[in-house]
Amino acid sequence: MANFGAKILGSSISSMTAQQALIANASNNISNVNTPGYTRRQIDIESRGDVANIGNILQIGSGVQLGDVKRTTNEFLEYQLRQANSRKGYADIRNDYLSAIEPAFALDGPMTTIGSALNNFFSAVSQVGVNPSNIDLRINVMQRGEDLISSIKTAFNTVAAVQNELNKRVDLEVNTINSMTQQLAVLNSTIGQREAAGIVAIDERDQRETLLSKLASKMSFTTLETGNGMINCYLSNGFPIVNQETSRDLTVTTSPSFATTSLPRSLSGDVLSYITYDFGSATAPSHLDLTQLLKNGSGSLAGLLQLRGTTDPTNTSPFQAEGELVAVASRIEAISRQLLTSVNQVYLGNDEDSGTPGFQPNSGDLNGNAPGVYGLFDFDFSGVKDVDGDGLPSQSDLDSTTPSVAAFSTLLKLGFTDPAQFAAARDNNPAQGSTAFPGGDGQNAEAIAALRSTNFSLSLGSFAFSGTLEEAYNATVSYVGNSKSSAQLEVDVANANLSSAANKRDEFSAVSLDEEFANLIKYQRAFQAAARMIKTAGDLLDQIVSLI
Repeated sequence: MANFGAKILGSSISSMTAQQALIANASNNISNVNTPGYTRRQIDIESRGDVANIGNILQIGSGVQLGDVKRTTNEFLEYQLRQANSRKGYADIRNDYLSAIEPAFALDGPMTTIGSALNNFFSAVSQVGVNPSNIDLRINVMQRGEDLISSIKTAFNTVAAVQNELNKRVDLEVNTINSMTQQLAVLNSTIGQREAAGIVAIDERDQRETLLSKLASKMSFTTLETGNGMINCYLSNGFPIVNQETSRDLTVTTSPSFATTSLPRSLSGDVLSYITYDFGSATAPSHLDLTQLLKNGSGSLAGLLQLRGTTDPTNTSPFQAEGELVAVASRIEAISRQLLTSVNQVYLGNDEDSGTPGFQPNSGDLNGNAPGVYGLFDFDFSGVKDVDGDGLPSQSDLDSTTPSVAAFSTLLKLGFTDPAQFAAARDNNPAQGSTAFPGGDGQNAEAIAALRSTNFSLSLGSFAFSGTLEEAYNATVSYVGNSKSSAQLEVDVANANLSSAANKRDEFSAVSLDEEFANLIKYQRAFQAAARMIKTAGDLLDQIVSLI
């Protein structure tokens, strides 16, 4: 005969034990309702398999037993959250740094822009063309010329400084990434060891998921969980940055082993760094270039690289790099080079004596002196400027100095220091080799003023434009404005996507206080019912004893 009393007591005790565990788990969930990255825990409960048979009809179980503790998680939702974090990291970094250069190109800001400075300069030159002997008007030309040079330097140096800051930031981001991958490898080891011993590493898995989300905000990668509970993290080319218990640190270098010549300089004259993995040793490095791969991804590191620019080691100019800041700087530099070449060529006038080798300017100042090769706009450089010696400023002359000069925009200066030296006149003597510059002649000033509406062909790096200098600058303003507007839109979209992904993840995995309170009531009543069953079993036993 089956011992029903023992069954009642055993089942009731197992129920009370199970309900206590469920209440404790609910208490833990409630305690961690505001813990970042916490995943709601669930305890499986199962019916005991020990069954009492009565004849061939009735089977009575032996109560309940506790199963595994599980994280309420959905891998797809976690992946979506990581992707949203990655897009937000990318958008935030671009928006922040584009905001830093935007004031230099603002049309309504306190700074003198290149566009307004060009307009003021040509207006001042035009006034000298009307009254060439007026010293005050000539002084105004000098002042407006200095304003133009200052506006160019300010805009260019702003972009160059931001690029330099981004170059430093790349190093910091890579160090942070290396720290995260090292922590992931440690967590992998802990999870593998605990779960090999039959213990579910719930807290460590939560920590790992949180860390993966943070890493995703820095860079793009894919994950694969192995059978032992560890994960591997791969770049898009399959390179493993985390392989179970091992991580691979990325390196930032300005002297990669794959560079066979001197690296091209940055806008500020430094060298753009490369992100690599070093397969070699400290004395004999062997670098795998990952820069372009990481740039094409997402996360803050990709945003940094796309803004800063990346360059092939075989390039020779900072304007051959691919990046948004380089594209902006190329536009400014192209204007500077037109001032040094085309504008200076017009300032020199025509060849005074075609029968004499070299170019002899037919323009002159108030003292009857012809200007030098870089008579209107010059640049600080200790070497030879007119490399081919033909007496004319040319792009080939500038190209010959580029190994020593990173950018001419930072070196611009006026070619004269005395207002009387401004060459406003042109030779009125028809005889070749003989010049006459009447004090009231302003032909050369008028020719310079006419350049305001002259179309130029500007080309540098990836930038190519045909139009006036002012139109070229306006195109630069549009480029910066569109880039900033696009970055702000990306931030807004990224924030909305992250909020949506986080909400979906939380709906599935986060703690719901309403649900936990409802469960507490249910578990409490089940516990009370089991206790009542024990009392009932005791009453039955007393009744039986009293009958004996």
